[in-house]
Amino acid sequence: MTTTLYLDEATKQKAGKKAKQDKLSMSAIMRILLTDYANGKIQIGARTVTQYEVSHISVDDETQTKMDKIAKKWHSKKI
Repeated sequence: MTTTLYLDEATKQKAGKKAKQDKLSMSAIMRILLTDYANGKIQIGARTVTQYEVSHISVDDETQTKMDKIAKKWHSKKI
């Protein structure tokens, strides 16, 4: 079976570059994606992706002690 896929040039270039880095052909990528979709391994739909940024915040000993007490109290609650 032959299928024609239309992609915008930016997406095609970006996907092609990533496929090359992964040592895969675009055809292999499409077979993997379509097989996984058909087998229910991936879902297509609208959803938000939350990106988290982790940072270190230094606190003094008194503040750390207060935070530790609050965390201990919170963890001890039976929900």
